[in-house]
Amino acid sequence: MKKYISLFVIAGIVHTLFSLYWGLGGNAGLITVGSWVFTLSARFGIWMNMALIVVALIKFGATVIPLTLTNHFDKRIYYISLAGSVFLILYGGINTIVGWLKLFKIIENHNYFSTIGQAFVWDPLFLLWGIGLLGYVLSLHKFMSKA
Repeated sequence: MKKYISLFVIAGIVHTLFSLYWGLGGNAGLITVGSWVFTLSARFGIWMNMALIVVALIKFGATVIPLTLTNHFDKRIYYISLAGSVFLILYGGINTIVGWLKLFKIIENHNYFSTIGQAFVWDPLFLLWGIGLLGYVLSLHKFMSKA
């Protein structure tokens, strides 16, 4: 169970910290997300920063709330975490594959840097987050059913 916790917590916290960093005005690595971020930032200014901070808070909650299942099993948190893990696996997995298809020029690539982020950084992190969360939730369920 600990290996799953490490996997999803690290992936979730990395996502959280970058969203928070960008929300606070940082822009290192932002080009790997896509040029649309710069367009929205230019158009909405501080509102875009606030939205990124809210996204960071949601990612943080999605990372730490499932950890409460270790001490207190709650069916709602369990099923939300289960659904969230499946979503993260599908979202991260599909987008990672799409990123690779863009790199191999099977799909048209409009932005090289965002494709690198999609194929190697952000979407694989979503995939790992989902795999870790799913492994954790399923192993926890087996542990709780024995009690």
